[in-house]
Amino acid sequence: MNADQLRTFGRDGYLVVRGVAAESLLAELSTEVLDLVARKPPPAGRVGFHHYFEEPGDLPKACAILRDSGVLSMAAELVAPHAIDLAFPHIQIATSIYGWDHEPGGGHIDGYGLPDQTEPATFTMLAGIYLGDESERGRGNLWVWPGSHLGHQRLFRERGVDVLMAPESEGGHACLLDPPPDLGQGQPVLAKRGDVLLAHYLLAHNHSGNMWNPLRSIAYYRLAAEGHRQRWRDTHLDALHEYAPVRAALVS
Repeated sequence: MNADQLRTFGRDGYLVVRGVAAESLLAELSTEVLDLVARKPPPAGRVGFHHYFEEPGDLPKACAILRDSGVLSMAAELVAPHAIDLAFPHIQIATSIYGWDHEPGGGHIDGYGLPDQTEPATFTMLAGIYLGDESERGRGNLWVWPGSHLGHQRLFRERGVDVLMAPESEGGHACLLDPPPDLGQGQPVLAKRGDVLLAHYLLAHNHSGNMWNPLRSIAYYRLAAEGHRQRWRDTHLDALHEYAPVRAALVS
């Protein structure tokens, strides 16, 4: 991570790093994803998003590319001196099936709307490895609201860190609160095969429609800095609490 990349992450809440993963690793992961979809096909007639949450041991190629491509090392550079690794015992394979023409009107943060939860299932950072060409909108792109990690910080300072536990947020959607916070304008993330997304946990995001390819796919990893669960409330009140190198770059 150079200083410009650190500042971009601190300002926007996310960063796309180009050409990180080698094609040899991508080819193995693509085959693993296609095998997964063949074993667990989406419901007949399904269009739009369809997600898989699999144990890491069941996706050995997805595990390997996280570590062998340098993605985990890059994530660690954002949170040093903390170590960082998978927050939960799953890897997400996010697919989007052709035929859904949709652009989201608002975003959410993960970890809300789970059965019987008493606090959100937070983490530090989302990492995504692109397996296809999403260099134009309408290709199942992830949508993000740049700077919304800081907007969520303001929300939690003003209304408390438990505000999104309210039923009206419907699973972490601050845009559904009354009144909704100003999180700015959303936009699609544009990236190509082998690119890597690193996104702050508090960044508002959502899925969009796919009117381009039969099956778009991304491997997502939810990462947590060591000790995150003990300080998750602090990370809501200070978005850069676990991101010392990012804070230092912004100051400089």
